[in-house]
This record gives sequence, C-alpha cells and structure tokens, in this order.
Amino acid sequence: SGLAEAGWEIRTIQRIRNPKAEKDAYNEWNYSKFRLWQLTDYDKIIFIDADLLILRNIDFLFGMPEISATGNNASLFNSGVMVIEPSNCTFNLLMEHINEIESYNGGDQGYLNEVFTWWHRIPKHMNFLKHFWIGDEEEVKQKKTRLFAAEPPILYVLHYLGVKPWLCFRDYDCNWNVDIFQEFASDIAHEKWWRVHDAMPEQLHQFYSSKSKQKAQLEF
Repeated sequence: SGLAEAGWEIRTIQRIRNPKAEKDAYNEWNYSKFRLWQLTDYDKIIFIDADLLILRNIDFLFGMPEISATGNNASLFNSGVMVIEPSNCTFNLLMEHINEIESYNGGDQGYLNEVFTWWHRIPKHMNFLKHFWIGDEEEVKQKKTRLFAAEPPILYVLHYLGVKPWLCFRDYDCNWNVDIFQEFASDIAHEKWWRVHDAMPEQLHQFYSSKSKQKAQLEF
C-alpha cells in the first residue's frame, strides 16, 4: 500500500459496524474509529482522517489532553483531527453503549460528541474545513480562498469535504458538478492538494492515480 511504501506501520483491525446504519451505507463501518482507544502501546495519539492534508507540523498537539479537537460549531467538535489517550476502559465504554447512543449525524462524530461532552477546543487552523457556508459574505469567501492559497502555508491542516481531489481530474474540482456539493468547491484548494501530490517521491504517485473506470465516470 501507499502508506507502507511511505514508511508507516500498518495495523490491521476488525471493523466495527454501526448498528444503526443501512447495509452498504457510507457510515456502515465508521465506528471502526473506536479501535483507536485499543492502541494502548501509545500514551497519546493524534488521529487524522484520510481526507486531510497536513501543511505544517502539528506535533505540538501531543501536549494537549483528550479530547482536543476543533469546533464544528459552538458546542460540538469535528472528529477529523483529535488528540486521544488510548485506554481499554474507554474502548469498552464506547462499545457498551453502541446500541443505545443516537449519533446526530449518523456517524462516529455524533457518537463521540455524545460521549465526550467535555472537550478541549484547538484553533480551527488545525482542521480547516474546505467549505463555503451558505450565507458566507464575499469577504469571508475571499479570506478562505487566500488561506487555501497561502505560501508558505498559514493553515496547519486542510480538511477536504465533499468529493475528494484524488477522485477528480487534477485541473478541476468536480464538486462544481453537483449543486449540493458546490459549497465544498474550491479550485485553489484542489490545486493545493495536487501540488503536494506532485512533490511526493515518484514511487508514491501510483497509489493516487485515478483508475480508468473512475475517469470514465467523471467524463460522463
């Protein structure tokens, strides 16, 4: 895999099914994230979702307690970047209530917010959403675009919502193609992901190339 080729240690896990999800739904297996708390050979973990791009060093987050995360709004956190402290006790707690707790968004984020009602807020630049909210004024949109484009980077982590860059053509953000996804569209942020891709060692590029079937679907 690309992760192994890049030098990461791979841990194979048994997935955890979300009992409230439909079969084959996008959120059917996202409670597998609870396995993080079983990694007890580590004192602390910075969890990073696969659709995030790290632009600056975030090692200082290891100095933060569990759970540290950016706010999704005034009271809820986004589970895309989290500082956690592995514990089998915590894992057992999560599993004990898996059939009871209702997740507000049907996924791990809503579930974890029900469990960790006390959490530590970190600046939004640690998990900056690629999202132009409905009602954003033009000045706000321009500020976000400047942050996406900034060199050297101002943001620490950029979170790619909607259709992911590696599922699109390199010169076009295909979030533009669907009305309900256009709030996630940014050609500047899309270009940023591909610049980082191109800067990787050549042997890693094969793991991020669009498959022929996928390209045909985009062209259609």
